[in-house]
Amino acid sequence: MAKHKKNNLLVLSPEQLQSGGDLPSPAEAYLNTLSPAGKRTQFTALNNLAYMFSDGKSSNALTFPWHLLRYEHTSGLSAQMVDVGYAKATVNKHLVALRRVLEEAYRLGLYSDYNDYYRATAVRSLRVESLPRGRSLAMKELEQLVSACQSDQTNPHLGIRDTAIITLMYACGLRRQETVDLNLADLDLDSQKIRILGKGSKQRFVYLSQDAVPAIETWLQIRGRQLGPLFTRITKGGKVSLKRLSAQAVYYILKCRQKEAGVASFSPHDLRRTTITDMLEANIDVLTVSAIAGHASADTTRRYDKRPEDTKRAAAEKLRSPFKTTEESGEPPNLP
Repeated sequence: MAKHKKNNLLVLSPEQLQSGGDLPSPAEAYLNTLSPAGKRTQFTALNNLAYMFSDGKSSNALTFPWHLLRYEHTSGLSAQMVDVGYAKATVNKHLVALRRVLEEAYRLGLYSDYNDYYRATAVRSLRVESLPRGRSLAMKELEQLVSACQSDQTNPHLGIRDTAIITLMYACGLRRQETVDLNLADLDLDSQKIRILGKGSKQRFVYLSQDAVPAIETWLQIRGRQLGPLFTRITKGGKVSLKRLSAQAVYYILKCRQKEAGVASFSPHDLRRTTITDMLEANIDVLTVSAIAGHASADTTRRYDKRPEDTKRAAAEKLRSPFKTTEESGEPPNLP
């Protein structure tokens, strides 16, 4: 069969592209293992890969014949993506999606030869060295955000809820998805403890500071004590429902409050970065911070550290130098 090559990338032929429609879908099998947020991200990545491996003739990952990919196809993917302008970190995310979908193709029995599958997945990730993204918010900015919520006269119930969301996200270093996944049953205000469902369905317990509790209690006075999601939707008329918020809703809430407060732009994840940075700056050991943040590795926690350069300079000043000036040593100068 003739080989079709597009720049660095060997692509499937039109005849090969027709062979995936009636078979089990490896892409669907892989996506079913992910959280809703992960599913959206990786579905987009798989559609991009299908587009590239078909030379633009298909962008449907669900019907793409993944089992026909061999090392001669996958080995050129990184170079092709870098050539067209993808960042190395983005390339690596696509490689993760590629390896996982080919693994599902093998599990579904679509690869007749294990060696074909093994070689196709043997593509190395690119080495990435980049500066940390995002920023850390100052306490004054956090206070401005909460003040904007508390000043909401149009819908005071929204202001009370949003105050609780911002307070809890900062107090516990929560991700957006973790925030909306919280249920009332996860909250134990008597012990000031909250159970969090993190990435990979891993659970962890985080403790609230005494200062954070009143914001949650005030919200519960509005929400009520019915079992269900902790943070719920509120109508324009201020009526509270028990419908769960989405992660996108949290993004929208923070963006609106940021504009109302006159605070510089930040991402929802920057609240989490701020929590981790502030804990490290308070000299809490990195392993404890890692456990609170739900990181699998302390190295991941260190990448979140947004302490300014002044902190590093102050740390350097705490080290004694073996070099002594003549005045300090009390000895005559050793001149040539």
